Amino acid sequence: MTITERDEPATTDVLDLYDVLPQAVVQPEKAEDDPVTAMIKAAGRNFGALIGLFAVFLPAFIICTTLFSAGVGMAVIGVGLFILIGALVVAGWAARMTRSLLGYAGVELPATVYPAAGPGVRGKLRRLGHAQSWRDLLHVLVAFVLSTVTFSLAVTWVVSGPGGLTYWFWSRWLPENNQGLPYLLGFPGRFADVTFNSILGALMLITAPLVLRGLVHLHGAVAHALLVDETPALRQRVSALTESRTAAGEAEAQTLRRLERDLHDGPQQRLVRLGMDISAAQRRMGDDPTQARALLDEAFQQSQDALAEIRTLSRGIAPPILAEQGLPAAITALAARGSVPTSVDVEPVQLSDAAQNAAYFVVAEALANMEKHSGARRASVEVREVGALVLINVSDDGLGGASAAKGHGLAGLIDRLRGVDGTLTVSSPQGGPTQLTATLPRS
Repeated sequence: MTITERDEPATTDVLDLYDVLPQAVVQPEKAEDDPVTAMIKAAGRNFGALIGLFAVFLPAFIICTTLFSAGVGMAVIGVGLFILIGALVVAGWAARMTRSLLGYAGVELPATVYPAAGPGVRGKLRRLGHAQSWRDLLHVLVAFVLSTVTFSLAVTWVVSGPGGLTYWFWSRWLPENNQGLPYLLGFPGRFADVTFNSILGALMLITAPLVLRGLVHLHGAVAHALLVDETPALRQRVSALTESRTAAGEAEAQTLRRLERDLHDGPQQRLVRLGMDISAAQRRMGDDPTQARALLDEAFQQSQDALAEIRTLSRGIAPPILAEQGLPAAITALAARGSVPTSVDVEPVQLSDAAQNAAYFVVAEALANMEKHSGARRASVEVREVGALVLINVSDDGLGGASAAKGHGLAGLIDRLRGVDGTLTVSSPQGGPTQLTATLPRS
């Protein structure tokens, strides 16, 4: 048995994380840009987003107003309703482009799910009853005015900065009677004119990143007010929570039924046999001590077998060591009880009590399933934090064939993990090896 517990991250990966976790969770480390470079890149993204928004809303405004006017005018003959749907579709495209451009600038907005067209005329007109589609159309009207203003300000700020700093060079080609603001303020002469424009250009160049960021956030605020409908998202979240809690309850009920059945079929029968053997030994103690001693020896063996079965069944129940010493100690003790040499590499992780119990149960069930069916010679258990997730990996070199499909021994783990917003992945081809990976959110 090789058991190691550590506080530092492992130097050898047991699992290729890229096969299990989304790329958004695990990314290769990149060299960080210096603050100036990062600011310039952010300003470039913001400027590009503002230019893109104007390029989107200029045609969207023209098309939507034209289709809306024509649709309202011809609504009485029915054709106008389909023209109105065309206006809503264009507005939905503009909303999607807005999310993409603002996301490119670092302002994330949740996506909207639009009703799909169904069969028949009513199915085709279903979108007319979708409130968010009309809010998208209103957003086109508001954002066109806003994007016109922000486009003008952004271009002015970006161009005026370098233009002011280089005024000393290109101003020589201006007409000789050119009179700028310094002249009107009572400061005639080329020196005053160049100094004023250079200072103004430097100020605009320095403040350009802040101004561009502010304009992007202004678009983000308007888009969030008109494009984000939180009701469906909240309804979906409530549905997901209800489903996960139901799954957790079903998993607990299945576990209790299994424990009740296993206790009845195993330890309970052995304890009944133990009582019968002890009673028979007591009756024969006086006239046949040898037979009584044999019965007591058999009773002792029955007690040992019952104790072993109870210990096996207790793997599905959180032990006191889990609450007193934490998950690393509990998993270490769990692996030490098995007959297959198991290496344990466990980091201290941050989990809620419910998630911690689920993690322990996953490891317990995986090891029990491995000892019963895999024929493995070695196994390993690894627990580590990866970003916002806790990763649990149990692997062995057995015969493979393990499955989390319904009817298999690992099926209940999926419901148990869903109850704490976790996931389960099982890789176990015929011939092995077997690798079980569970993810849980950090608390």
